[in-house]
Amino acid sequence: MRLPFSKLFHSSYSRITLNRTTTLFFVFSFIHCFTQGIIQSFLFSIDTEYNSILSPITTANIPSINMTVCDGSPGNWRLRICNDVPSHRPYPCSDIFRSAVDTHNNLVADRQMVLDGDNLVITPSSNFTVVVSSGSKSVSLSLQCTQTLLYSEQFMHNWQREDLTFVFLQFWLFGISVFAIMTDSVPHTLTVLITRVIITAWAAYAVWRTNYYKSQFTEIIFNPGTPCSFNIYPTYFQLRVSYEIPDLILNVTALLIACRLSIKLLRDYSAQSLKCVGAPTHINRIHKFFMAVLACLQLEGFALAAATALWLDVIVNTALAKISAHNLIYKGLIVLTIILLLPWIAMGWYAIKNEMKRLMIVYLGIAFFLLTSWSLMFYSIVYRWEFLNWPYLGCFTVASLILIVASLVLGVICRLNFGKGLAQYLRAEAALASVDFAPEVFKHDEEKASLDLDIKVPATFREPDEGFNSASTVSKWNDTLQKLRPVHTHASRTTYQVPYNVPF
Repeated sequence: MRLPFSKLFHSSYSRITLNRTTTLFFVFSFIHCFTQGIIQSFLFSIDTEYNSILSPITTANIPSINMTVCDGSPGNWRLRICNDVPSHRPYPCSDIFRSAVDTHNNLVADRQMVLDGDNLVITPSSNFTVVVSSGSKSVSLSLQCTQTLLYSEQFMHNWQREDLTFVFLQFWLFGISVFAIMTDSVPHTLTVLITRVIITAWAAYAVWRTNYYKSQFTEIIFNPGTPCSFNIYPTYFQLRVSYEIPDLILNVTALLIACRLSIKLLRDYSAQSLKCVGAPTHINRIHKFFMAVLACLQLEGFALAAATALWLDVIVNTALAKISAHNLIYKGLIVLTIILLLPWIAMGWYAIKNEMKRLMIVYLGIAFFLLTSWSLMFYSIVYRWEFLNWPYLGCFTVASLILIVASLVLGVICRLNFGKGLAQYLRAEAALASVDFAPEVFKHDEEKASLDLDIKVPATFREPDEGFNSASTVSKWNDTLQKLRPVHTHASRTTYQVPYNVPF
């Protein structure tokens, strides 16, 4: 039953402002969402700016099928360029630079001054060199140098995609946080809290990673004796760290606040039911499973979409687009996933809410298909290579598969509980809400409000007449009250017989 916008707005506002905890939780989620979004936007702009300097240099004379691989340890890095995934035979890579062995010193006196300029002009030259000009000055970069710069350009491209994904993730989490308040959902509250823990851990890893690659790039690109022997972006790492450290501090602070508020909300949800219809214990338990499925589906909507989009960008805009021989299959799975994702989420919500058995079978079938098809992707050498070499894609892929499994298992549990009263309870709740019997203004504690109808009778009576038979009168009262008890006529239906205008 769909509510008019005015009633929906009033109900939403009442839920958010129900008490101090819900209000603080909403305000905190809103502020944190936009603050994090702004910081990630700044990081994205930095990566875009410096990647725009590297990209023209690396694409001038390097074939698009080439990619770089670096292995080893500090002091002994080995940088190679490959035209296929390194696990293939014959071995498709050749060395560019080995930090422990090579001593190439291609430093030009005015190179640093030229490349620090704002207006750089990139011109391909003969012998696979690239001429970089700034005003009246120019410098020639060797093929070995441009191949080395390709390594850093690959990372900046990945970091751009990570920054953009995090911006959307913040707004998605804010939406789930609001839904948690609106539905008093324990699973949604826990989902948001766990996701914030993961984001905070990634923020700490990002700070470490930036300093790690700064050290690595210094050894294979910036130091004298390397093929380039200059720092093409001297302020990049300082700028990035200057945003990543505040981002980490904000995430840690936000996590502590979120823990405090979430624990308070979870205690409130456990202590009382904020529903307009007081449901029995078994209905509340089934309803929590339903909310858990919905929380998994809502988070899966972002995780699977992000993993799919990141993989699509890899097979379209990187060297793997030229290397892979099965791009048509990959793109087909991506398109099919995009088509099925939103209908699948809607099916799970609608089928469980209305206890629709056939639609539930379709929902479980699609979940099994998505799980199987994306698990089979690991059979692809290209996909395994990118999964192992780009942790961000790996994290979202693993998260999406875990959420599919959780949605599948919880969906089966909900299916086994069909016919036990959840659909009737949800319909009653929606009907009462549609006539302004707002659930948010009533607090009902099931244990405190439980009544024993066999012994509790009205408190006011007239004086008994002569010949009053207390035993027979109490028996009549109990017979009348018995009619108010639920009459179980079918395993899947509970009806109530309420006599009209019968005095107690």
